[in-house]
Amino acid sequence: MSGSRDSEYRVSFRRPSGWVAFACAALLTVLLLGDAVLRGRPFDALLVAPWLLALCWGVYVLLAAPSVTATDDLLRVRGGLRVVEIPWSRVRAIRMRWQLEIALDDGTVVAATGAASRHLHINRREQPGDDQAATLELFRERARPSDLPVRRGWHIPTLLILAGIAAWAAWSLSVTGGIVTG
Repeated sequence: MSGSRDSEYRVSFRRPSGWVAFACAALLTVLLLGDAVLRGRPFDALLVAPWLLALCWGVYVLLAAPSVTATDDLLRVRGGLRVVEIPWSRVRAIRMRWQLEIALDDGTVVAATGAASRHLHINRREQPGDDQAATLELFRERARPSDLPVRRGWHIPTLLILAGIAAWAAWSLSVTGGIVTG
């Protein structure tokens, strides 16, 4: 998936709490692997590492990776594993419900989990998601007409990392004799 590289303006939204959760998971992983090396052997850490990295990968995919990026030409919505590139001419409405939703001209709705979500404990006039939706509306209003289609695809680097972790976990299971039950 390729976004607009020559756009004059660009804005991205991410949830900072996702990166905090990812940093905590990464720190916990480093501490547990360090403990495995100090109390056991480095080889033991190699056997345990894919399971801890799988946890970090999951936290990254669910909480840190989602984002919304607006350029002059298109809106790029990234979920954990999927990417949707939407030309502004295909956007019918941008609304804030529990999370940012992009309504397309073909009737489909793209949920943007990377933007701020609705906060129930904050005064209704102070919602950060509403500000983000208003910013995206400004991009939509000044966008040039386009006949480009909506493009949906997988985020390949994230899937390749998962495949590497899965292969490492399979190797770890093969070395230890598999899953021991009872």
